[in-house]
Amino acid sequence: MFKGLYDTLFDHYGDLQWWPSESDDETVIGCILTQNTSWKNVEKAIQSMKESNVITLNNIRTLPDNKLKELIRSSGFFNQKSIYLKEISNAIIDNFGTMENMKGKDMKDIENFISSIKGVGNETKESIMLYALDYPVFVVDAYTFRFLERYYGTKFTRMEIREMAEKEFPEVNLLKNFHGMLVNIGKDFCRKKPLCPSCFLRNSCKTGKIS
Repeated sequence: MFKGLYDTLFDHYGDLQWWPSESDDETVIGCILTQNTSWKNVEKAIQSMKESNVITLNNIRTLPDNKLKELIRSSGFFNQKSIYLKEISNAIIDNFGTMENMKGKDMKDIENFISSIKGVGNETKESIMLYALDYPVFVVDAYTFRFLERYYGTKFTRMEIREMAEKEFPEVNLLKNFHGMLVNIGKDFCRKKPLCPSCFLRNSCKTGKIS
C-alpha cells in the first residue's frame, strides 16, 4: 500500500539520513527531548549538553538534577524531561550496561522493556527501537497520522500503520527514511492547516484533489 507513496516521496526528498545524531545515546536523549516540542528546540538543548560534555546516558545518570534541567531548558517541559532522562538512563544501564548490549535481543522483550520505562510512550519507544537500536519498527507520530489520513482519505489505527509499513519495508533503512520523509512533508506541506495547492502530491492525495 505504501510502496508507491514511498517512491514518490523519495523522488522529492531522497535519502534523508534521519535520525540526526552522532551516537545511540544521543538518539535516545533526542527521543525524550523531542516530546511536545520542535526539533529546533531539541537541537539547542543537545548543543548545550555537548558543550558541557553531557551527551551519554552515563553522563546523565551522574549529573545533578538542577544542572540537567538547565542544559535542556530550551526543549520545554524540562522538569519532566529531566526525570525521564534519568529514568531511561538508569533503566538501560542497570539492565544492559550499554545501548549496544540491547541490540540483537528478542524484539518483543526489548519493546516491553522500553515500554515499562517512565516517560516513554508509543512514539518515543518506536523511535528508540528504530533509530537507536535498529529494530524494524515503524514510528507512528502525529505527522504520520495526519498525512496518511489526508492522503488516503481514511483513518488508520497505530497498529494498522505499523503492520503495513513493517511488512512492506522489512529493511530498517527504508523504515527510517519513510518516517523521515513523512515528517518532512508534514512540516513542509501537510501542516495543521495544509498547503495543498503548493504540494507536489496534490494530484494523488485525496484531500489535495478536493482542496
